[in-house]
Amino acid sequence: MSFLFVVGSLFLLNTIELSVAGEGSTPKIKEIVLGRCYEYQLNTIGPEADNWKDCNEIWEAFHQAFAYKNPCTLAFDDYQPFFDATGMQELTKSLFWSGTHKVAQVYSDSGDRYTTLEDTLAGYLGNGLTWCGNENLSRSDSDGIDYNSCPDWSECDYTTPFWGLASTTFARHARGIARVMLNGSRVDSNGKPVPYREDSFFAKYELPNLQVNKVSELRIVVVHNNGPNKRLRKGCYTASIRMLKKHARNRGLKVTCYDDPNDVRHILCTDDPFSRKCLFLLFNSWRH
Repeated sequence: MSFLFVVGSLFLLNTIELSVAGEGSTPKIKEIVLGRCYEYQLNTIGPEADNWKDCNEIWEAFHQAFAYKNPCTLAFDDYQPFFDATGMQELTKSLFWSGTHKVAQVYSDSGDRYTTLEDTLAGYLGNGLTWCGNENLSRSDSDGIDYNSCPDWSECDYTTPFWGLASTTFARHARGIARVMLNGSRVDSNGKPVPYREDSFFAKYELPNLQVNKVSELRIVVVHNNGPNKRLRKGCYTASIRMLKKHARNRGLKVTCYDDPNDVRHILCTDDPFSRKCLFLLFNSWRH
């Protein structure tokens, strides 16, 4: 897959839809999870490795967490056996994100440069899929998975038990410099920039679970869209980021912040090289 295809400049800062409320579970989800499990290990540790995880065991732990159950009653504990089965190594190049899913994935380079939650086995298996069970399904002629309808957001947030525990587990395994990439172009209802939201997964599950004695620094990276009508903002100096710095320092973490570092700007400028923010590319070329 080409780099240009992966990068969509005006949409790189959009968040991922972890599941689509109101729709049913992803068809063939068992086959997808098993296939991803084998593919992930083939690509990360190779076919000859003797420490492969048991993909059937992982599927069973995942399936038992939600199948034949009311999705609105699920809790973190339901998914703990799944995360025990997938495991997670110490993460020396962790990259958290909020409102920057696509650019964070390109920036991480599938775990080769940094590691996002979606680059771990557990995150990779669930990424982009929808699943829910139904307590009324028969055990004799169904697999307990509802392929017709999952709850609407107005009914309950049935995805947080999985992704909240995933985020918690990811944060607990971060070591050294932990990076978080935030959307500096995100604004609230009053038009004020809010790269850091206190109701985000990062604020609720990841920041509180960083191990202060094992994380040497929280490095904040604030990125902005390149659209021609986007006025430039100094994200590191917004009230939102000041709040994040306060929360992190209150936990005993060293904090630094960077606005649109050049390596990220190169990614954002792929499809919009003549925007105001991308003029540095032209200046650099003239110097050579």
